[in-house]
Amino acid sequence: MTRRRWWLIGVTAALVVAAVIGVVIWQTASRPATAEDAVVAYLRALASGDAAAVEATRMEVSATALDAFTAASELIEDPEVTSVREVTPGEATADVSFTLGEEERTAELALERVDGRWIVDPSALGTMTATAAIGSFVGIGAATFAVGEATSLLPAEYAVTAAPSSILDGKSTLLVLPGESAEITVDATLGPEATDAAQQQLDEHLEACTAPASTMPDTCGIRIPWGTEFRAVSDIRYRIEQTPSIALTADAFMAAGGVLVATVTGTGQDGSARTTTYRTEDWGLRGDVRFTEDGLTLSVW
Repeated sequence: MTRRRWWLIGVTAALVVAAVIGVVIWQTASRPATAEDAVVAYLRALASGDAAAVEATRMEVSATALDAFTAASELIEDPEVTSVREVTPGEATADVSFTLGEEERTAELALERVDGRWIVDPSALGTMTATAAIGSFVGIGAATFAVGEATSLLPAEYAVTAAPSSILDGKSTLLVLPGESAEITVDATLGPEATDAAQQQLDEHLEACTAPASTMPDTCGIRIPWGTEFRAVSDIRYRIEQTPSIALTADAFMAAGGVLVATVTGTGQDGSARTTTYRTEDWGLRGDVRFTEDGLTLSVW
């Protein structure tokens, strides 16, 4: 037999072996996992803290919940499946145990069969409803959540912070357990950065307020008593000698101590051209403060 024929026989044999291996791998990969396998995969994903592993289980979890999970302060330990029972051909229930918060805990997880694969039901998630002393949001890592709204989270322990954390201080610990609802209150306080951010926003507002104009602007705290001296005003020029200093509360602000000079040009009461300079040494403003997901907004009265 020629060398070429031996080579052809060898290649053909290799292809046959590869095809057989491919069939075996395909059969193994396509074989539906058991309900217990699905629960084990879910528990292992929770214990690993790996958001991608959670996604791989095909459980319905929001992107925000996955982001929060990556910032969990404590994960479940020693997970174990104690029993699995099939309720219907497409539904099953599993009893599990694990340790979280230094306590051994148990839970009952529901599963459903989707396209031939067992998947843990979203009812295995826990629910958080948060309130905060200041602001309308709380945060877990980079994820933010509106206060007063029930939010589904993966079982774990979380450090819930006041949001936005760049300007508010405060943190509380939350334990999320499968199928359970938890309420948490974050004792938020104003950080020094909040006053700085508010002062910057106020300064920008006052810069717009003091642009040259022929009338006094609204919501700027500017009062010029020209009524007895001018019949008509054609131009007002401002100079800020001292910006009002702002002070914040949980939902309002007060700015005081400003010094403003206004030069008014127009027609005097006698009909002649007139220019008069007015000086205010108690310039101040008040308004509301609203905290957003990433900052604050001032509304001047």
